[in-house]
Amino acid sequence: MVKCLSILIACALPLAAAKPNILFIIADDLGYGDLGCYGQKTIRTPVLDKLAADGIRFTRHYSGSTVCAPARSALMTGLDTGSTRLRGNGEFELRPDPEDLTVATLLKRAGYRTAMIGKSCVGGNTQNPRRVLEKGFDVFYGTTDHRDGHHRYPRFVYDQEKRVELEGNHLHHGKSYDAELYTARAGRFIRETEGPFLMILSYPIPHAAVLGPEGSVPGGAGMKPGNAHYTPVKDPAAHYRAMVEALDGYVGRLLGELEKKGIARETLVIFTSDNGPHFEGGYKPEMFNSSGPLRGGKRDLYEGGIRVPMIARWPAGIRKPGTRDHVGAFWDFLPTACELAGVDAPAGLDGISYLPTLTGTGAQRAHDFLYWEFHEQGTRRALRQGDWKLVHYNLSKNGKPELYHLGRDPGETKDLAGQEPDRVAAMIKLMDDHREPSPIFPNPALDP
Repeated sequence: MVKCLSILIACALPLAAAKPNILFIIADDLGYGDLGCYGQKTIRTPVLDKLAADGIRFTRHYSGSTVCAPARSALMTGLDTGSTRLRGNGEFELRPDPEDLTVATLLKRAGYRTAMIGKSCVGGNTQNPRRVLEKGFDVFYGTTDHRDGHHRYPRFVYDQEKRVELEGNHLHHGKSYDAELYTARAGRFIRETEGPFLMILSYPIPHAAVLGPEGSVPGGAGMKPGNAHYTPVKDPAAHYRAMVEALDGYVGRLLGELEKKGIARETLVIFTSDNGPHFEGGYKPEMFNSSGPLRGGKRDLYEGGIRVPMIARWPAGIRKPGTRDHVGAFWDFLPTACELAGVDAPAGLDGISYLPTLTGTGAQRAHDFLYWEFHEQGTRRALRQGDWKLVHYNLSKNGKPELYHLGRDPGETKDLAGQEPDRVAAMIKLMDDHREPSPIFPNPALDP
């Protein structure tokens, strides 16, 4: 069935669009409400707003998790956090092939040149650039330990396996702003690559440290005295705004590179965030209503922690730009990319290709449910089934499940668990039946 659909799509689209370039851009801790096209009133994001106007703005798309490493693991493997081994942050990484097959490995087999630029998506707090290359990437430029991404002026980055010292950088100040470095390297990759490519550009902003590029905030950093891990700025709101607006500009530069090379029409550009807005480095989501109408933020399994903005532009393939309410998640990217590349996705994935939603061709399969679990703060899990959402916090302390109807109550303000005991029981059973234990994230509250 998947192969037949791929053939139909390839025949229906221009030849150049049958195997498009894929530029997947991930912001770090950007909230659902941080972009103008998602309701933001103060922060200016004209590039991303136009990207949405020219393409598709998804209103019900979800990250793989509510923190970094498991969200990226879901993106890379096509598995949700009841299936992938990486279910939290820490010193973990994807296993060598053939285990934990990634979207990069699969597209490389299909003739794509592949790149990972920025914050690594194949592990967590490790110093192992070789693993990034082993997981299917021809090019790597960035950091592998996610803690190195906590500073806008890191002391070094990896170029392939080589550690490159960034002279003049001292974490809180310096000469080379990390997101600027990654934008420049991504532009070079576009210019140098012939033939189809997959680039995952994993920006470390607007994650804390909340520090805008040099000159972006009147008065500069205005650093407070102290020895904090994150840069201790006096006006975190001004710096957060500067970071998001800089991110918008970086995306604009890369879109310009695609235009200059004459490949913008044949390139699928996806922009999203790895989870909801953070509460770190002096920033609070209420400063700019970063979660929009949603409840919670980073580390929550309420909508504000996991529902993320997602924009897709592909002039050769998207025939009807507009807003889509298709329910999807990070684990859908791998099967979608495989279908675009004409290569079979592995069996047993949790993801479903959303290519029919992009192209308007063929019938779009729907998820029976979406599942998340998170092992911090007393263990949390959630399940979306249709418009119903079950949120279960404090499992280690016998916390009570909560039930919401997202169609009527997207802000999750009215708990209906007491009115729907049979539905609650059925959804809990579905969660229990779906998940598998992870040997590196044992969970006494959930494991048999």
